[in-house]
Amino acid sequence: MPDRCTHLRELLKVQKNIIERHIDDHKWFLHIPDRQEAIADFIEKFGWIMRELYCGYICSVRLECEIAKQYLPPRADPN
Repeated sequence: MPDRCTHLRELLKVQKNIIERHIDDHKWFLHIPDRQEAIADFIEKFGWIMRELYCGYICSVRLECEIAKQYLPPRADPN
């Protein structure tokens, strides 16, 4: 397996969709007037969980990927 993510484009697409769906609420709840500042804040606060969910539960090569292994659920079936 490669030593870097070969599904980064898919991960970023998922992250972008999540951010777009929730950024207005995030701005409102935290009283952040600037959209770009709110996006940066959202990524800082929730980026780690979006990556863990994608790499550990969604990615099609997660069971073979060295990078994703750290994100797999404890009882992930390797078969």
